[in-house]
Amino acid sequence: MSGKQKIFIIIGIIIIIVVSFMVGLFIGKRSIVNDDLAISNVVYGQTFYAKIESIKQYNDGSFHVNVKGLEVNDINYRGNFTFKVDDSIKMTWRGEEVKVTDLKEGSNISITFTDEIINEISPTLLEEVVKIQILDDER
Repeated sequence: MSGKQKIFIIIGIIIIIVVSFMVGLFIGKRSIVNDDLAISNVVYGQTFYAKIESIKQYNDGSFHVNVKGLEVNDINYRGNFTFKVDDSIKMTWRGEEVKVTDLKEGSNISITFTDEIINEISPTLLEEVVKIQILDDER
């Protein structure tokens, strides 16, 4: 082989490597999930279990729920809590979406919230409840 043939082979190998790298980069960028603005089904926060003590509906149509934390919770979540129920809260029973009218006094529920600061007053106001799950066997 002459010197020119070796140079062409080396340049060809370099071009193949660069093209392979670019194709891999393009495929990798296309397959990555871009969740910058996506709404995720995964909810981060604190979850605890409670029994519904009372449900009040006010004139403006809003519902306020008062609960008492169950003994299975950490000591910090055994007290009395209150929160407003609105459309932004995901409510489920056995994986099915339910409405606020499906909540009943005496029902056991799990509450997931994202409040960063919990006041030491009773009942404690939860302002950022994101999910309620009814735990009872029947609605």
